[in-house]
Amino acid sequence: MSEFKSVHQMADDQYIDVYSAAIVKTGTQCAAVNLDGRSPVRLLMPAGWATTAAILHVDMSDDGVTYRELWSAGTAYTVAVKASQAVRVDPQMFGGVNYIRLLGTQVRGTAVAQSTQGIVGIVARLI
Repeated sequence: MSEFKSVHQMADDQYIDVYSAAIVKTGTQCAAVNLDGRSPVRLLMPAGWATTAAILHVDMSDDGVTYRELWSAGTAYTVAVKASQAVRVDPQMFGGVNYIRLLGTQVRGTAVAQSTQGIVGIVARLI
């Protein structure tokens, strides 16, 4: 039996959802997140985010197993971040991406371990 949705229920499917990507103390990488067909529009950085991890690199996966760094026009996609910020990201970069995980690095690309456990919020919607 197929599931029928009202116009209002279908519109709700496009609404924003917030996913949580945990990072453990001394970790450099957030847990992988299944975006359920949505694209990130904002990242909500935790208060305890290490200030030396000023750049986030994005790894993407189609199957949740094999991850590759997300690139566009010959450049790795990165996002500048600070603790306690809500940072806008380009949702078009994530079209068709099923899973993502975030890696905190210094400007030069060296991974930075976090001094506290935290949660990065990933605000996403259908595009």
